[in-house]
Amino acid sequence: MLCNRMLCKVLSQCRPRFTSYVCSIDPYLASGAPLIFHTFCTFIESPRMSDEASDVVESSELPSWVEFCENENSANIDSEDEFVLPKIADWADAQKPYDPIKYMEPYMSDSDVESLSRVLNHSFESPNIVMDVLSAYPVDLSETVIKKILNRFGNDWIPALGFFKWANAHKGYQHTADCYNMMVDILGKSRKFELMWECIEEMKQFPGFISIVTMSKVIRRLSRAGRWNDAVEALRNMEQLGLNKDSEAMNIAMDALVKGNCVEQAHLVFFEFKEKLHPNLSTFNILIHGWCKARQLDKASLIMGEMEKYGFHPDMVSYTSFIEAYCKEKDFQKVYAILDDMQKNGCPPNTLTYTIIMLALGKAKEMTKALEIYEKVRQNGCHLDSPFYSALIFILNKSGRFTDAVVVFEDMSNQDVTPNVLTYNTMIAAACMHSREEDALQLLIDMKKKSCKPNLKTYAPLLKMCCAKKRMKVLNYLLNDMFREDVSLDAGTYTLLVNALCKSGKLEHACAFLKQMVLKGMVPMGNTHKSVIKKLEEKGMSRAKQQIENLMLRAKVL
Repeated sequence: MLCNRMLCKVLSQCRPRFTSYVCSIDPYLASGAPLIFHTFCTFIESPRMSDEASDVVESSELPSWVEFCENENSANIDSEDEFVLPKIADWADAQKPYDPIKYMEPYMSDSDVESLSRVLNHSFESPNIVMDVLSAYPVDLSETVIKKILNRFGNDWIPALGFFKWANAHKGYQHTADCYNMMVDILGKSRKFELMWECIEEMKQFPGFISIVTMSKVIRRLSRAGRWNDAVEALRNMEQLGLNKDSEAMNIAMDALVKGNCVEQAHLVFFEFKEKLHPNLSTFNILIHGWCKARQLDKASLIMGEMEKYGFHPDMVSYTSFIEAYCKEKDFQKVYAILDDMQKNGCPPNTLTYTIIMLALGKAKEMTKALEIYEKVRQNGCHLDSPFYSALIFILNKSGRFTDAVVVFEDMSNQDVTPNVLTYNTMIAAACMHSREEDALQLLIDMKKKSCKPNLKTYAPLLKMCCAKKRMKVLNYLLNDMFREDVSLDAGTYTLLVNALCKSGKLEHACAFLKQMVLKGMVPMGNTHKSVIKKLEEKGMSRAKQQIENLMLRAKVL
């Protein structure tokens, strides 16, 4: 563990160390495989964090409101200078200009997954058309292949469902319960709830296929779509699907409703089922967290009082929910008072509690007090984990101390703490914010070498930086890399690309991303399409403007 002397050294006498990085060639580049721009194919999304039956309040992860990578503009952007990694300069110079509007066949290996992906990358109007096209492809199917494809097309329900149905009709193959659960989640995520229920009806013919995992996905997706009554109804009807309603099922429904910003409905579920399903400590913590999240601390306090009537006492999770709420209000006097109460009541705070406080202090520009949290953590004997270091790195960078953040990051291995995806994402976002392109890309390469799988939040700041600086060859590389890593563009990332490319004057590319987004059934966020139309009008591109307007009418956005 870092001693106090080491911390002072890190924070006051550190030197930039990223300058010594030498960017290595990606193995894919070294193989000589051509990098083709996949932008206008059908992208997919990496598997999201599991919605399994678990109590998020008791998770060791940071709460959902704790956001590290804020939307901050990169500094000193030179949009005309074509940045390319030194070690791939020869490759980049050899690339031919690409046409962003024309579909370009991606490079694929001969494996079944890649062969299928090449077909599914095209746009289809319905799952039935997908099935017809795939009927000509004789491949050996297995659960591994199915899961890989469903992961890869998890954001694109039409090819996913068409492939799923085609595979199920494939002679000698039968979907497993896990594959059905993945399809249920994809349809729920795409808000195709009628098709989702049809899939569940199909599962009923296989005993044991419908489980608490299945229903947790259903309830969570309904809640996130704001269909709270349907989510509660799914809980009520679980016994019709052969499942028992118990406290675990009740907690799943309540937690989903809280995440869907409807703690009132979660409280009604508690009142309806508390006598039948016997609430446990997690039940009350979910409600406490929900009311704290809604900034209604008086109601959260009432729940804390009621839990004692059931024989439960507030634990670390209960107290930390209040600390979260007061941190968001920047009422640190009450935060410290709760810390004292926790110690007095024999419920000492853990690393997560201190991480939340340190992060909130840093965001409030109370850096001295934020750094004092380190000493408190050390005195209390808490283990410094990856989320703690990630928060420390974030607030150091946010306060303009990027070099200090680098030193803390590089010292993690000396403290036997392995950086996780959150840590790498924080560092990559920090490097992008300071226009440290080579450092950011080297971090991406390093994390993959260490078997730390990147996700959408890994790539988002890199994509934004490339668009702002007009680094189209590097953007090409990143999009191909995302495809290889099974990370797809979701609506938020599409919106980021469209806005950033539009702002940097790359209107053809912005229009192509917008078109692909709409064809995949995604609705542009905010005024994205209006910004594109305005720019096209300013540039006198009347034909392109008309095409976008027709596209938006088709999507029923205008």
